[in-house]
Amino acid sequence: MQLSPFLVLVALAQAAGGGWTAAGTKSGVTLAFRDDPQLEVREVRATTDLPFPAARVFPLVCDFTHYGTLVSGVQETKLISGNAPSAYEVYLRYAPRFLVVSARDVVVRVQGQSMPDGSSGCHWTDLKEREPERKGIVRMPLLRGSWTIEPLDVMRSRVVYQVAVNPGGRLPGWLVRRGAVSALPDVIEQVRRRLERESHDPRQ
Repeated sequence: MQLSPFLVLVALAQAAGGGWTAAGTKSGVTLAFRDDPQLEVREVRATTDLPFPAARVFPLVCDFTHYGTLVSGVQETKLISGNAPSAYEVYLRYAPRFLVVSARDVVVRVQGQSMPDGSSGCHWTDLKEREPERKGIVRMPLLRGSWTIEPLDVMRSRVVYQVAVNPGGRLPGWLVRRGAVSALPDVIEQVRRRLERESHDPRQ
């Protein structure tokens, strides 16, 4: 199957850096990571097949306004401008997993695209000084990533979820690197569960 121009660009961007290291498989999700010396962050990637059409996956994973139901720790989402999931800016606030760790927040610009051949995806990057910093909350210096969704057939899709994050503050580097990889399968599982619930909802 010929890839859409959007997926070709994503694939070229992923291949340009190279250097991916396999990090095993968890719950059917293949994990990998690479360290970016320029950004000084670890980029992590999760790849899996889902038994759902790409057209259903795209609006769910690329709409950050409801990421509290998909990503553990997201406590607040606020649409700043634009229209999700195509092109918009959104504020995200993450609650700390431990009481001794401060909350984090970030503003990202998300750009999504859906192609006539059924392939789709989105990518996002943090926006500096887009919103005033809040007292007691650490502004994340970097949050970038992408979802790539490739239809395998009318009922199955291959998804690639890729993230690079610097949470800021004084968190130990080893803890950030370990947590970045381990969090991805949980997000994929939440996506799967959400789509399963929608499949059994008579209102859908």
